[in-house]
Amino acid sequence: MVSIFIGALSDDPSFDRAALEIALADVVARGKDVHSGFAKIDADFIRYCAARLPGHYSAEEEVARLNVQDLLLTKYCAEGNATAIAVFERDFLSLVDAAGRKLRMTDEQCGELKQAVRFKLLVSSKEGVAPKIGNFAGTGSLRSWVYATGLRTGLNELRRIGRAPVPAGDEQLLVAMPDKNDDQELQYMKELYRSSFNQAFRDAVAALPSRLANVLRHYYLDEMTLEEIGSLYRVHKTTVMRWVNRAHAELEGNIKSTMVSNLNMKTSEVESVLRLIQSGIQLGLASVLAVKSD
Repeated sequence: MVSIFIGALSDDPSFDRAALEIALADVVARGKDVHSGFAKIDADFIRYCAARLPGHYSAEEEVARLNVQDLLLTKYCAEGNATAIAVFERDFLSLVDAAGRKLRMTDEQCGELKQAVRFKLLVSSKEGVAPKIGNFAGTGSLRSWVYATGLRTGLNELRRIGRAPVPAGDEQLLVAMPDKNDDQELQYMKELYRSSFNQAFRDAVAALPSRLANVLRHYYLDEMTLEEIGSLYRVHKTTVMRWVNRAHAELEGNIKSTMVSNLNMKTSEVESVLRLIQSGIQLGLASVLAVKSD
């Protein structure tokens, strides 16, 4: 299994073979009996995981962070498995309704939004190109990823019809979480750190190398698939995925550094703030990159 995994990496990451073997065994354990009716942990899935590693930490660390359950589901959805798609629609598409309500959409608009997101994520844009749900990297929560997709798609539609609830370019990162998570402590942290985080986020985006910034722009703003970006740069889609993940890792590192130094925050406190805005990161990147490209 370790040899299969290493052979699927296009880069030459650092890793400890014994530790990597333990991490991959844990992947198998976490995936056992999950979606057992249609999904399995096999060599193909191990290669699929390898293609999604950011390459910022050691391979065994990044494997340990993979969200195996969500990654399995999205892999089979991208392959058109009807059972996987049914599970996704049952367990995740309701998050799009929550995003629509957050944007104060009508029931009719929420229904249209759900259909738009379903089509965007589950239907291939052209023959031979995987649906966009295959872009899910497995490094975070699928629930947050779907919710952010709903927010972004809804905002774009409201702006198109001239009823944008927030100004263009205002990423609203710390208010983009689902209402059910907004307990008193989270609301306090959002209010306390919103301005500082937004500025640190913008500075971190501005500091990205031009290629990584352009790849993120294609990925989030132009909504290009991994295959389409790979064709543009004449590289394999796994390399594009690694670029996207590396850009996220650089953003996270720069944001942590800025907030720790400017606000005298502990690293653990910054990580708590980052978790709060995880579902809004996609929305924020699209907004900031759109302003940067104007």
